[in-house]
Amino acid sequence: MSRVSIVVVALAVGLRLAWVLLVPTRPVGDFAMYLESAAHLLQHGALDDQFIYMPGYVFLVAGVQALGGGLLAAKLIGVAAGGLGAWAVFHLADCLWGRTTALLAGLLFALWPAGVAVASVTGTDMPAAALLATAVAVLVRGQARGRPLRAAIGFGLWLGMAAYVRAVAVPLALLALPFWMAVSPGRAGLRTAMARTAIGCGVALLLLLPWGIRNRLRYGEFFLTDSHGGHTALVGANPNSEGVYSRSLNQMFRLGTGYQLFDPSPRAADRAAYALARSWAAFEPAYAAGLVAAKADRLLSNERPLLYWPLYRESVLRDPPRAFFDRHRAGIERLADGFWYALAGAAAAGIALAMLARQWRALAILPFPLALVALYATFFSEVRYHLAIAIFLFPCAAAALLWLVASGRALAGSQALAPGDRSRLARQAVAVTLAVGILFGGWLALLRAGTALRQRHRWAVCVCRVGGKATLCNWRATPGSAGSSSPLRGVWDGVGLRATATAAVAASSEIPLAPGRYRLSARADLIPAQATGSHVQISADGQPIAHLEWNREPTDWTRMIDAASFTHVGTSLRLELRVTSSPLANAARSTGAGSEAGGGPESTPSDPPSVWISDIRVEPDLR
Repeated sequence: MSRVSIVVVALAVGLRLAWVLLVPTRPVGDFAMYLESAAHLLQHGALDDQFIYMPGYVFLVAGVQALGGGLLAAKLIGVAAGGLGAWAVFHLADCLWGRTTALLAGLLFALWPAGVAVASVTGTDMPAAALLATAVAVLVRGQARGRPLRAAIGFGLWLGMAAYVRAVAVPLALLALPFWMAVSPGRAGLRTAMARTAIGCGVALLLLLPWGIRNRLRYGEFFLTDSHGGHTALVGANPNSEGVYSRSLNQMFRLGTGYQLFDPSPRAADRAAYALARSWAAFEPAYAAGLVAAKADRLLSNERPLLYWPLYRESVLRDPPRAFFDRHRAGIERLADGFWYALAGAAAAGIALAMLARQWRALAILPFPLALVALYATFFSEVRYHLAIAIFLFPCAAAALLWLVASGRALAGSQALAPGDRSRLARQAVAVTLAVGILFGGWLALLRAGTALRQRHRWAVCVCRVGGKATLCNWRATPGSAGSSSPLRGVWDGVGLRATATAAVAASSEIPLAPGRYRLSARADLIPAQATGSHVQISADGQPIAHLEWNREPTDWTRMIDAASFTHVGTSLRLELRVTSSPLANAARSTGAGSEAGGGPESTPSDPPSVWISDIRVEPDLR
């Protein structure tokens, strides 16, 4: 290591160590689970039977605990990851743009506010990000020093270690191919690039081989990843929560499939979850596309949510540090977001400059962060997942900032620029402006388009009882119902339709059902309760079987539907809900009439009325 890189790494480690010592974050949720799993591993010599994650971080924590270390010592893994990440950023920039760029990139990483804050969190995100960046840095550094074989082997080793921490690194081994193609152009170069990529993949797979053998012995099948990817995909596809985790999903999954998250047979449960997630995405592809935008928003739009785990989640801090950070929360969040926006904009500018200069080696590392964006936005995302994406932006951002300084000096110089220099500088300025504008403008446009898709095509899923068995019923709004915004909402045991004053709203569900005579029962709730003039009609196979009205000021907004008999012909029952609301009733609510009557939860007199249908049961009519 050069002296400059030692200084950068020391600064990154020192800042994170100071943070860990001064901010005594308590682990909660998944972060506490890793510590408990490590303790179980030490006590029993094996992972917990219900452990469904990659074992690398747990092995590290178990090693710390075996040496007598406690929580503070375990947090030093995050501190070390910060130092490793600084080393990777420095050498990536050094090999691609030079020593000055490397120094600035390393300093930016060391001073990264959100990156420092997460050092006190006992999680896998920063260690995985640092290992992945190190794999790419070893690849680039080895090639730059004329040691391609060592580069390919080192890349495979570090990527394999990253995969032991986060399984998402496994498919990224193939992304060495664009880099090798960039440095080995031509048909002969393609063969060389494929061979070197195969070496890296082979080394990574060899490193993961013990984990695959363990899985073969444990589950009867050989695989190199974890056993909860299907569950995360299911969370990300949930239309009731817009792809955000909710505890009710566990209940819905258990009743609808017979499996649960920590099932004694986790592989079968994970496959069932993934199959269900795929069916949900296929049910309404437009809404699934809108969810991709929502997940990308959570992943990349800002960094203030990264402060939740080390600072602002309930119980992670005690006074006096908690009181201090609460008092300064607005400023701290602005600092984190401002740094992120500046980093993203500068990175976009650096990429534009690299494209103009045809720096193919620098551009060839972009598939790594782009692939992570695509994977997380497609399946499931949290903002902490973007650590492994952000770490690749520092070299590009540093290159752009140095270009900005150099350009400013050139323009402010006493001597006139040569015509060629002026032309080059103008092209660069236009490219940088376009790149930054497209990044922020395009991002806002993407989020608006995603919101519009979700609003228009929102659907819902709930548990229904059909023939005495729980099944999952998918509901979609009737085309044209309520205009450009779907009136449909869902919870695990029912669906809701928000009425309008101008038109009826409707939704339907197709439920596999054998022909026969059946009866339907359900519960209907009107929210708010003072929304008189509301009506709901339930139809089976196009024939009305139940009708409820709230014509007078009700004392109870709950109505029961029971013994609504009908004859079903065919293999699929079509249930339809249709809700109408009187314009006069809506006008009365908008002026506050009836506001003294009891209302539903968190409702106001001006809220549009909603009818929620829950506990839906379709049983054979034996009468």
